[in-house]
Amino acid sequence: MRIRQLVVSAVAVVGLLAVSAGSASASTLASPLGAADPGFTRIGANYYLAATGSGETGTMPVFRRAAPTGGYTKIGNINAARAGYSKFWAPHLVQRGSYFFAFFSASHNGAAPCVYYASSRTIVGGYSGPRLLTCGGGGGREAIDATTYVTSENNTYLTWRSGVHRLGFPRGDYDIIARMLTFNGTTGTVGFTSGQAADNLLHRTSDYVYEAPSLVRHGGKVWLFVSRNRYDTNAYYTAVYSADTIHGTFTFRKNLMKTGQGYGYGPGGAEVETAADGSTWIAYHVWQNSKPTPSTPGKRILRTAKLDWVNGLPVVR
Repeated sequence: MRIRQLVVSAVAVVGLLAVSAGSASASTLASPLGAADPGFTRIGANYYLAATGSGETGTMPVFRRAAPTGGYTKIGNINAARAGYSKFWAPHLVQRGSYFFAFFSASHNGAAPCVYYASSRTIVGGYSGPRLLTCGGGGGREAIDATTYVTSENNTYLTWRSGVHRLGFPRGDYDIIARMLTFNGTTGTVGFTSGQAADNLLHRTSDYVYEAPSLVRHGGKVWLFVSRNRYDTNAYYTAVYSADTIHGTFTFRKNLMKTGQGYGYGPGGAEVETAADGSTWIAYHVWQNSKPTPSTPGKRILRTAKLDWVNGLPVVR
C-alpha cells in the first residue's frame, strides 16, 4: 500500500422544494422518507440514488430520476441481505456488461463492518448474497463507505474508508483507500486487479472522523470529498481535498458544506457525479430538523444540487 499525504418518494414524485430564502444552496428535496448516505450514479439516461434505508424505505432503497436534481421516485431495494448479515449501509451502484454491481458496508455475525458487493441482472431485485471484498484488518477497524471512481484511462477504482475510533467516537485513526477493480460483466463478479497496489489517499491519526469518500475528475485534478465529525448531530460536514492523480498527494482545499451555511443540518455523506455534458452534481444527506446532540430525535433525508466551480474550487449551488 502506498501511503500519501433528496428526500425520495416511495410512490410518486413530489414537487421541488428549494432551501429557504437567502441560503447558499438551491438543492432540491424529493420526498419525506428517511434515507441517508446516497450513492449517486448516472446509468444510461437516468440518475440513481442508492441509500442507507430506514423503517420507511427498507434495506438499501434505490431511487431514480431522469435529471440530477428534483423529485426522485423509489423503484425498489437492493435485496442482498442474507442470514447472519446486518447493518447494511452506504450502497453504491454501477453497471458493467449485463450486470449491475452494488457495493456496500455490512457486518457479518456481529463483526466490524466490511465492504461487500452483490450483483444482479436488474438494478433492483435479484441480487446475490454479500460477497466480501475487503475488511479493516483487525483490531476493531472498519471498512465502510465504498464508492467507485473511473480514471481518464477508463480504469475503475474502489474507494473506501478504513478506520477505528481508537480515542472514542468520533476520534481515532482513519484512512481513505483506493484500489483498482477488475469486473467480469458476463459472470457478475468483481475483484481487485492483480498486481495493482492500494493507494492511501488520506492517512490521519488521533483525529476526528474521516469517512464517505467520493472522487471526481475536474480541471485536470482529482477531487476527494469526505465527511467529518459526528454523523449523528449537526456537527457533520463535508470537506474537499485534491491531487494531480489518484496516486498523488491529496491537499486540503476547503470545507464545502457546514450547518448554518444554508445547506441544511449536518450536510454529509456526499457523492459527486458527472453528467454527459460534463457538468457536476452532488447528492448528500441532512437531518430534517436541527439535531444538536446525539440523543436528539431525528430523521435523515436526501438532497441533490448543482456543483459549480469558482476560481478552481467547488461550490454547491
